[in-house]
Amino acid sequence: MKLKSTLMRVALAASLVAAGTSMAAQVTYQYLNQTHNELRNWAGQYANPTVYYDRAVCSQDMTAYACGQNIQLGTRFLQQVENSYPLAAKSVFAHEWGHSIQFRYGIYSQAPYQELQADCVSGSYTYYAERNLGYQGLFRSAQQLAYAIGGDPTHGTGSQRATYVRNGYNTSGNLVRCF
Repeated sequence: MKLKSTLMRVALAASLVAAGTSMAAQVTYQYLNQTHNELRNWAGQYANPTVYYDRAVCSQDMTAYACGQNIQLGTRFLQQVENSYPLAAKSVFAHEWGHSIQFRYGIYSQAPYQELQADCVSGSYTYYAERNLGYQGLFRSAQQLAYAIGGDPTHGTGSQRATYVRNGYNTSGNLVRCF
């Protein structure tokens, strides 16, 4: 039910995507492997999780999860995200990477701050990715997605989530400033 609700909010909020934003990419294993390598090059010194695609290792829900030093990503879910918010599948991956950093260093906060901190990491990655990898429009998509999927008490409101993505972006790619 939670997944269905989230996907409905993502679909409804698709109209927020501004004209001229990059076109959605196909979320293939190759696309995810590329993103994994980008994240490893950017933040591998803080965490280097094992990533599983379309395989339940953290949850039976095939969206996006991190548990310990594992990240589980569902390609169908990420393609829906990508279709509504071009490049935002990368920010979802970076959010889960943020959780891996939290797990590695034993950082545990009360809800929704655990999730908002991971949103900050995602925002920090978007800065890095726009400046160094050429992913123009990623920040806009990441903020719009964060706002659209907010509202869950464990993850924060849409406004809180978008604010934490922006706070991360304002670290100039220095994710340490999120902690």
